[in-house]
Amino acid sequence: MTDNPCFACGACCRYPRVSFYHGELDTQPGGYVPAELAEPITPFRVCMKGTASGKGRCVALGDDLRCTIYARRPSVCREFPASLDDGSPNPECQRLRELLGIDTLLEA
Repeated sequence: MTDNPCFACGACCRYPRVSFYHGELDTQPGGYVPAELAEPITPFRVCMKGTASGKGRCVALGDDLRCTIYARRPSVCREFPASLDDGSPNPECQRLRELLGIDTLLEA
């Protein structure tokens, strides 16, 4: 689907800290996120490199604004929708777009 608004944005990968439980790393049993792309925050939490301080670009965000590890992305990324179940834009997505100077999404 080429009209997906995420393919022209990437705000959720360019502003907040992308943090998650370390058990999702591929160095842990059942983990799948490439460990070399993450850095520790606490003994049990890690974040994607580039996002530790917030206002940074996730190392997995490609130049085309698509996730280079989409099938292996952390749960926090999997759970962040551009749109809510009713089709309206996710308010957090809208906020991040505004912070980056990207046009907000229109109501469905």
